[in-house]
Amino acid sequence: MLFSCENDTVCKIDGNLSNIEDLTLYVIFESAESVMIDTVLFNEKGQFNVFHEHDDDLHVVTFYYNDRNLWFSVYPEQGKPVHIKGDALYPDLLQIKGGRINDKLSQFKKKAAPILKELADLQHNNASLNGESSMQLSTLKLEVRKTAEDFISKNPKEAASAVLISQYFTHTEEIEQTEAILSMLSPELNDHYLVKNLWKEIEKAKTTQVGAKAPDFNVTNIYGQTFASDSFVNKHYILAFTALWCDLCQTEVMMLDDIAIKYSKDSLDILLICLDDEPETIRELVCQDSIQWNIVADSSGQSIQMFEIYNVNSLPKCFLIDTAGIILLNTMNGEELKQTVDEIMK
Repeated sequence: MLFSCENDTVCKIDGNLSNIEDLTLYVIFESAESVMIDTVLFNEKGQFNVFHEHDDDLHVVTFYYNDRNLWFSVYPEQGKPVHIKGDALYPDLLQIKGGRINDKLSQFKKKAAPILKELADLQHNNASLNGESSMQLSTLKLEVRKTAEDFISKNPKEAASAVLISQYFTHTEEIEQTEAILSMLSPELNDHYLVKNLWKEIEKAKTTQVGAKAPDFNVTNIYGQTFASDSFVNKHYILAFTALWCDLCQTEVMMLDDIAIKYSKDSLDILLICLDDEPETIRELVCQDSIQWNIVADSSGQSIQMFEIYNVNSLPKCFLIDTAGIILLNTMNGEELKQTVDEIMK
């Protein structure tokens, strides 16, 4: 038996998407104190409906689909049904209507639609980007950021502007720019959870800026040896965040091989933080290498912990830390890393 009634405390979301490849839709409801996960099904026409108890703490609802490879977020407002329509292959172009934030974000998407579509097409059609397409990708991302910044400057009182800041301006390497754009928002938004979270992220990002004291850590490598911040007293060391499946992260690409061969471990040590979770596979590869690498794998969740502590959200990433534990360099560039090491170790 099924009963139904109108209730403003219920979060109602319905959608109609084309190009659905998998009928399963994963839904995550995020509140201030909890996260709930549910699944719903698309029908054969790409339609779906979601009903969820809405309370004041319900902040965002995120949908994952097409085997969880694509996703979009909805910002519900109590008493306002949300309607979603568009091509599932272009989640950034979906029109999401219902509630102030969703409506304003849809306005931004409409204005930025040509750039967002070209960006999505480039990413879809280039599994491995060459030099030209990589440059084009960077140009398009810059254009989207400029469009977002223009929207934010014209809508400083809108919470949607905070959403755009979180989407496009939270790179840990650009803290000053993030602060500057966040400061464009009206003081009326200071108590909004999105703005509070952004300021917290900025403060956290500052902990791994050049000149900051390197965050403390305590990890165990694949051989069972424990390493902490004070394990490298009186010598420089490099924390290199990597993964076996990342071509750009390979030690030779990041110039780590040259550095390891040139400098003694007594003066400069290297700790590899690897995202792969099979120590045996890593050991096999290490045995084939003439350099004895000091590697922390993710079999016990330690790599993920280090990624979190050091604000690493893209690979590769290397931190050069001096004898006093101060971060001298935060880089994704192997040439820059080697040049800086050579200058310091003269």
